[in-house]
Amino acid sequence: PRTVHLLQRKASKVGAGLGKTTGWIHRTELKHRGVTMVPGVQYDRIDDAGLHVTVEGHSQVLEVDTVVLCTGQEPRRDLYEELSAAGGSVHLIGGADVAAELDAKRAIKQGTELAAAL
Repeated sequence: PRTVHLLQRKASKVGAGLGKTTGWIHRTELKHRGVTMVPGVQYDRIDDAGLHVTVEGHSQVLEVDTVVLCTGQEPRRDLYEELSAAGGSVHLIGGADVAAELDAKRAIKQGTELAAAL
């Protein structure tokens, strides 16, 4: 079985900015599927050991083989370009893919489809 971690920089509850009528449904579904949701994460680095993060002052390494970054609504292609140039298997979705078409539903759909394909 695959382990999924949903991490965010904000210290507030994961998904707190989702719609009031549907946000709780999404969080409940993720919880039922065993997704680990962690707020207040500082991302330190990614290397062969995994994803290095700091949460509440404690450093830890998540042993992962795939990392999906959701970096907000300002397109940042620098990491994509760097990883792509280094031969990494990388994907752009949501606003990073087409910044003129910021659409949460489309981004979630793209993320879900990509996660299923990985």
